[in-house]
Order: sequence, then structure tokens, then C-alpha cells
Amino acid sequence: MPPGSSLQSRRSILLASLLAAVAAAIVLVTVVLPAEYGVDPVGTGRAFGLLDLYAAQAPPVVPLEGGPVFPQTSDYRVDARQLTVPSLGSIEFKYELGRGAALMYTWRASAPVDFDFHTEPAASPGASETFERGEAVEKSGYYTAPYDGIHGWYWENFNDTDVTVTLEAAGFFSEAVLFVPNAPTERIAIPPRRR
Repeated sequence: MPPGSSLQSRRSILLASLLAAVAAAIVLVTVVLPAEYGVDPVGTGRAFGLLDLYAAQAPPVVPLEGGPVFPQTSDYRVDARQLTVPSLGSIEFKYELGRGAALMYTWRASAPVDFDFHTEPAASPGASETFERGEAVEKSGYYTAPYDGIHGWYWENFNDTDVTVTLEAAGFFSEAVLFVPNAPTERIAIPPRRR
């Protein structure tokens, strides 16, 4: 390698890098800023009609009433718990959901149990509407609350031993209610997710 060629190579690379940076800055200021952000510091955006590109960007879209997008005012929460359904007994567990709030769930029982997924509308205390009923060892699903109220499961155990139900849920709820026969109703706060 001839003496000084390494130095000349470095100078050539440095000069090419500097020219590329200057060219990129010129393109940024004269084309990208006016077309993408509506900023026109040197007037090229107006001269070449690039500001029209920025102005023609799609306007915001507001979700339609009835979906399929249902914005919520709070973060979703996650809940996981084990519930014991006593032998020849029952329990009921429901989440407090507002109208349009979503609930995704999976529950598994250690033995078959009768279940009833139903709701109690806040506007009609004591009323109830069943959406699914049967016998199962597990169920998974997605539910959208048709109205404000409490929404969840009644499990009845006809076995001669206790059954454990493992419930996992995610949704727009902050509270749950547990009903156990011959015991006071228990309100359970569901804490926010850790970030």
C-alpha cells in the first residue's frame, strides 16, 4: 500500500459521510418536514405542493356506536383466583361491568360442575338474564356486557367432594362480588395491573 493512501481513504470516507449527511438534512428540511409534519421552514413545501400532502392525510375516525371498537375510560385489569365449590353446595362469582365492557375468561374445575353464566342489571336489582347454562369441567370465552351490572357464574357441585374452580379473567372491571350461601356477600376490589 503506498504511503498516505490510508490517510487518503479516511479523508474520502469522511468527505462522503459529510456529503451524505448534508444531503439527508436538505431532503429532511425541504421534503419530509413539509409533507409529513406540515412544517415548511424554507418554503419548498408550498412551492412544490408538499403541504397539500400533509393536509390530505386521513382525518381522525371516531368509533361507531355499536362497535366493533369499544373505547373504555380505564385500563383493563387481570384477575386469577381459585374458588371452592363445596360438596353438594354452590357459589356465585360475578364481575362489575359497565355497558359495552369486555370480559375474556377461562375457568377449569377439578370435577364436572353445573354452571350458569348470567347477569344482574344495575337498573333492575333482583332481575337476572342467563346467557349460557350446562355442565362442564372448563369453559373459555369472550363477553361484552349488554348493560351495567354484575356478570358472572353460578357453580353448583353435585359431587360428594369439594370442587376447585380456577378462574382467570381479563377485562374492564374493578370489582367482583362473591356469593356463598349462608354467608354475607363479599365485595372484592380488583387491583390495577402493575406497569
